[in-house]
Amino acid sequence: MSRTNSDNEANKTAIETPAPPPVEPIRLPTIEEVRGQDIWNNCGVRSVVSGVMGGGLGLFMGLFLGALDNPIMQDQMTGRQQFVYTAKQMGSRSWGSCKAFAVMGLIFSAAECVVEKVIHLFDWLVQNMTWETQLLLDV
Repeated sequence: MSRTNSDNEANKTAIETPAPPPVEPIRLPTIEEVRGQDIWNNCGVRSVVSGVMGGGLGLFMGLFLGALDNPIMQDQMTGRQQFVYTAKQMGSRSWGSCKAFAVMGLIFSAAECVVEKVIHLFDWLVQNMTWETQLLLDV
């Protein structure tokens, strides 16, 4: 009787523990992936893409916030006049927000990219200078 209980417990533990997932081998990037990374590492490309995306975000935010603007003389305006006023406000506010967000995205991305490149260059110089200095001291 106790033997069947221990067999049942052993079967339960064997069933409850899932098999570990297979480990996938590391794959080298393709030539297209390497070229895409090289293109994206260009500071000009990053800056332009950030400017365009910032402009799109500003456009939609301006449209949304321009729609919330109420005219001062709302009681004296007809429905058509209110619609035209709101459309003009949406257009002017969206264009202003588009320009502001595009410039912010472009400048921030360019500055961040240049600082990142300078830090990488400085780290490379320090690493190589340390290596050369150790070679000179060993001689």
